[in-house]
Order: sequence, then C-alpha cells, then structure tokens
Amino acid sequence: MVKRKSLDENEPECGKGIPFPIQTFLWRQTSAFLRPKLGKQYEASCVSFERVLVENKLHGLSPALSEAIQSISRWELVQAALPHVLHCTSILLSNRNKLGHQDKLGVAETKLLHTLHWMLLEAPQECNHEPSLSHGWSRGSSSSAFLQPVGNQGSSPGHSGSLLEEDEHTRTKLFQKSMATVELFVFLFAPLVHRIKESDLTFRLASGLVIWQPMWEHRLPDIPAFTALIKPVRNIVTGEKIPNVSQTSYGHWRRLT
Repeated sequence: MVKRKSLDENEPECGKGIPFPIQTFLWRQTSAFLRPKLGKQYEASCVSFERVLVENKLHGLSPALSEAIQSISRWELVQAALPHVLHCTSILLSNRNKLGHQDKLGVAETKLLHTLHWMLLEAPQECNHEPSLSHGWSRGSSSSAFLQPVGNQGSSPGHSGSLLEEDEHTRTKLFQKSMATVELFVFLFAPLVHRIKESDLTFRLASGLVIWQPMWEHRLPDIPAFTALIKPVRNIVTGEKIPNVSQTSYGHWRRLT
C-alpha cells in the first residue's frame, strides 16, 4: 500500500491540538446561544469571551482551564475560539429585533462585537509580540487560518532583512491552510450585514467600520484577514492533486457571495 505523504513534509510533527478544558470552555460559552429561546445566560458568555480572549485575564477560571490556556500560545487560543465567536455573534444579530435592541446594541452584543473586531483586526499584531507565537504558527488550526499575523513594525533597520525572510517563511506555512473560516464568515454574516448599522459602530466598536462598510457596499474588506494569499493543497482523503497556485481570498469571497 502506498504511503501518503504529509501535507507539510518539512515541518515538525504538529502539536496535540487544543487542550480539552479549553474546548469544554468554548462549547459551554457557545451553548448559551444554541437554546431554542435566548435567555440571559448568553450575557455571561459575552463577558467571558471578552475577558479571556481580548483582555487575556485568567483570574476566576478553574485551575485546569488556566493551566490549559497557559500551555498554548495566545494565538492558538484565538484561532480555536474564532469559529465559536462567529457563530455566537451571528445568532445575536439574527435575534436583534427579538431582543428589543433595534435602535441600539445591548451591552452583551457590544462586548461580543468588540471581541470579534479585536480578533479580526488587532489580535494578529498583539499575538505577534509573544515569544511563543512561532510555535503556535506551525501548529495553527486550519479552521481559522485566514487570520494572518503581521511582522513586527517596530524592528530596527539592521534586522529588517532577517525579519522579512522570517515573515516570508511564516506566510508560506500559513498560505497552505484551508479557507474554512472565510467560508464560515461569509455564510453567517452576508445575510445579516444590514443588521449592523453605522450608528452602532461608535466608541469601542468604531474600528469595525473597516469590516462592515465594504460589506454594505458589496465589497471585500481591505484588511489582511481577507486579502492574504492562500495556496491550495492536495486532498489527503482522495489523493487528488490540486494545482499549486496561489490566489487571494477575494476570489473565494466572490464565489461564495
């Protein structure tokens, strides 16, 4: 029997994945949004998402969960949590009228949208400054590979050459991931884009205008999360080889919308 080649032969063996306590935590927060009728439980989930993901506060969490979060890079945690935040945000927006927040977003919705904006716009830069991020890149979850860490803009000119090579090597690995989360974002938010109003995007949500304004105009948001290159890879199940051609997420976006 022919032995199939690894998707990335030159990379070391991938990590063991996201620790079980983190998976349990994420699903417990998400479960509050999956009930037939939204109660008040989802408000606590919105607070937890913001505290753990954006503010990086572990105080009050169980010892097992705190230890699990500290065992992986912050970037890996963001990658694992993004699909959960996407689903929860879309559910809140779809129920906005039922929750009585037609004219103004509630506190919970504001916290969750702020978390989503941070994950798409600021997390790559913030997580890039963590020493353990390089390990997180090689083990990154393919479900959210469209989040692209960017290079350290504060580096001295003398190190620019090595940093460019390092960034290029990082991009090469990230390009080989899937587009699953881009598909999920478009699938969930394209029908709900007009549930977000420009009047909602004030104060701490103002940064999100670069995401939603282009979508209101049926354009691709001009942010790295949606403009980074990708490289299709061979289907490991069927063995079918996919052309090794780079493309941008824009073409994928157009096909999905």
